Amino acid sequence: MRSTAQWVGGEKRRFAADATGGRVEKTPAPVNPPRLRAHPLGASASMILFSALARRCLAVAALSGLASMRLSAAAAEELVKFDGAVPRLHQVEQRPARDGKADERGRPLIQGYLTKPNGRGPFPALVLLHSCLGLPANRQSIADALALQGYVALFVDDFAARGLKETCAVDFPDALPDAFGALAFLSRRPFVDPNRIGVVGWSQGGDTALEIAASRSASAFAVADGAKFKAAAAFYPPCENLGDARLRIATLILVGESDDVTPAADCRRLAEAQPSDGADVRLIVYPGAAHGFDNPEFGEGLRAYGMSLRYDRDAAERAKSELRDFLATRLAR
Repeated sequence: MRSTAQWVGGEKRRFAADATGGRVEKTPAPVNPPRLRAHPLGASASMILFSALARRCLAVAALSGLASMRLSAAAAEELVKFDGAVPRLHQVEQRPARDGKADERGRPLIQGYLTKPNGRGPFPALVLLHSCLGLPANRQSIADALALQGYVALFVDDFAARGLKETCAVDFPDALPDAFGALAFLSRRPFVDPNRIGVVGWSQGGDTALEIAASRSASAFAVADGAKFKAAAAFYPPCENLGDARLRIATLILVGESDDVTPAADCRRLAEAQPSDGADVRLIVYPGAAHGFDNPEFGEGLRAYGMSLRYDRDAAERAKSELRDFLATRLAR
């Protein structure tokens, strides 16, 4: 079996809720250096102080220039709308929405936020799926980072068109057709390589990502031109919901050892159930990490909706690296 794991057992509980991302605030650096006064120790000391300040200002300017160059590598975020995918058993002709909110059969248009690298492409692309609390606060920083790595990033907003605020205590079956609708939307963009589209989900969105990876969902929806997801990554998903389902595409599962919302033990069982000749399934369990370990907003820990949430800087950085390497390999040409 081509699955790898670091795992320590966790308490088994059913999935009921999850969480969102964090916020990153930036403070602009001063543009002009402070004015120097005559130093009491004399001119030589003043020159030393001036030299030190000048070097510091040059370093700040260099870092600001580097940040500007990095940000310019990604185009501005764009609000987009698209149809959710139609189950094959109910496939009908898709018509444009009359009012920008719903089609003739009452299905809402799904809203999303698109960020792309500068240039013509075609680029690999990612469908990003949020948790039960909706879009993460650091949505744009996540998308910008992925665009800087060369990916078109589409954050799907499952809630806006439906007037929802959260789905933490209920099942949310609409997430799956929304994700396949995003796949169809991206596959038609001229700057996207339709053969290199992956999905990344967090918690409840991770549940959907695993559903996509499973054979029982791969052909359930009518997607134009036969577009398919090539890889899936799931942050702390409720693996128990999949049972022993077979995952058909390359899959990365990232979960904390101390997660009592979506236990690592369930994900270990899912990974071990995969056949040795099946898709490449990689499980990474971070020692001591809790649910939402990559969310800086959770700080040293809090409880919400009955969940224990805690940020783990080390686990977050390692997960970011694991995701980068996984996507670079599985979505390569």
